Amino acid sequence: MPIRKKNVSASFAVFLNTFLIISTVIVFAVLLFLSYENMYNQAISRGIEQTRKTAAGVASDIGDIYSEYVPVFDNTGVIEDGTEAKTKIDIYLSSALYEDKGDIAVTDLDGNIYSGNYHVLSGERIIDSDAQELIRGAGKDTSILTREMRGRYAIMCSCKIEGTDLYAFVYYTLNTSEVLSEYVSVILFPALISMLAAVALFIGFVDLSVKPVREISKVTSKVSGGDLSVRVPRKFTDDNDMSSMTVSSDIAELARTVNNMIEALENQEKDRNVFISSIAHDIRTPLTSINGFITAMLDGTIPADKNEKYLLMIKQEVDRIRKLIVQMTEASSLSHVDPELMESFNVREMITDTTENLEPQLREKSITLTNDLEGLTKEMSYGDAQQLCRVFMNIVTNAIKFTPENGKINVTAASDDKEKKILISVEDSGPGIEPEKRNRVFESFYKADPSRKQEGFGLGLYICKQILSAHDQTIYVDGSETLGGARFVFTFPYVPEDKK
Repeated sequence: MPIRKKNVSASFAVFLNTFLIISTVIVFAVLLFLSYENMYNQAISRGIEQTRKTAAGVASDIGDIYSEYVPVFDNTGVIEDGTEAKTKIDIYLSSALYEDKGDIAVTDLDGNIYSGNYHVLSGERIIDSDAQELIRGAGKDTSILTREMRGRYAIMCSCKIEGTDLYAFVYYTLNTSEVLSEYVSVILFPALISMLAAVALFIGFVDLSVKPVREISKVTSKVSGGDLSVRVPRKFTDDNDMSSMTVSSDIAELARTVNNMIEALENQEKDRNVFISSIAHDIRTPLTSINGFITAMLDGTIPADKNEKYLLMIKQEVDRIRKLIVQMTEASSLSHVDPELMESFNVREMITDTTENLEPQLREKSITLTNDLEGLTKEMSYGDAQQLCRVFMNIVTNAIKFTPENGKINVTAASDDKEKKILISVEDSGPGIEPEKRNRVFESFYKADPSRKQEGFGLGLYICKQILSAHDQTIYVDGSETLGGARFVFTFPYVPEDKK
């Protein structure tokens, strides 16, 4: 039974998303708590400041009233005949000015109340020991005492009334549950809604962002199973497709690369099938001929005096099979260069010697070959000279093959000091290569013309590319503007400084 491998990437993605969400919620909760603490402390600070101002205001105003009725008080603070003054003080403390300022009282040093607002009754006494200590310790400046109770926060403040032995005392309670209610309605509830919306948007955005990756993963899984017909949907490969706005340019580029890879594999698979069919034909035909010749020689159909002729024909067919096998072997062994074979060689001499050796083929088709080597200011290259010479030979031979009679071939070589390479181009007046096929001519087993009008196995240009790639060089094909056919451009490396 196959063991299903754990998808580490998917598990990590789930863990990362969960971690981010939980971390966000925790940070958000801490911020909410700190904001409540800040709001609570601000409410208390406002309550303390308000109580302090109330006590100071009462002490100041009572002092002014006292100054108008000096006979009312003796040195001990006892009212002798203060009916009018006390009435004025009572009216003042019960006015709208102090309606919401808490309980206000005018007391002596022992806490005996002589006047107050609303529920504060004259003649009574403040019995709270902390409040009494606050009154006894009060001076010209206000003294504050706070006390936290369940659901409420008590603030007591006392201030001596200047010119008398009396004290202004204020008792204010802050309803902390109201602070909490205000916090919930104004901050907490909207913040929670915003947080839930943000988390939902985050999850949705992550899901949309991961969707193309999942799609690419699904496609590659099918490809690994042998299905080369699948493709990543267009909405994940097109940057301008508005149906998937969350796909980044990098993801789109990755999706396009995957599709190109699948297309290349599919084309290679088709070419391989064509190649196998072609190879079967190319091997079966000479084997059939060889078998027929040998059978005829054995049964006497071919006279003994003609054996030599047919043996030569058999040898030609064997050589053809051997050439095919050699090319297939070389195609898989030229991706690396043996360092011991690396050497300096003269490119001008290589081009001149090679074109001279091809004179018979050129004369046979009346083709004119021109060498333009004026731009070759640096003639020395470095590499496996035999293999690089083979590249040039293959490209020129290929040009001769596809150039019609009385056609032209131009060979150009120039030095590129900036890139430290020698640039070589071979262009012909043949039919050229269609633009859509130019990227594929360097693939193994590929033939631009799949018919059997031209000889070959579809490995020649592939071998050239392998040799150049092993030397870190490039090759490409486009159209010749001067001759109208194909133009192959490739590079040879300069001699390294340490090899000169």
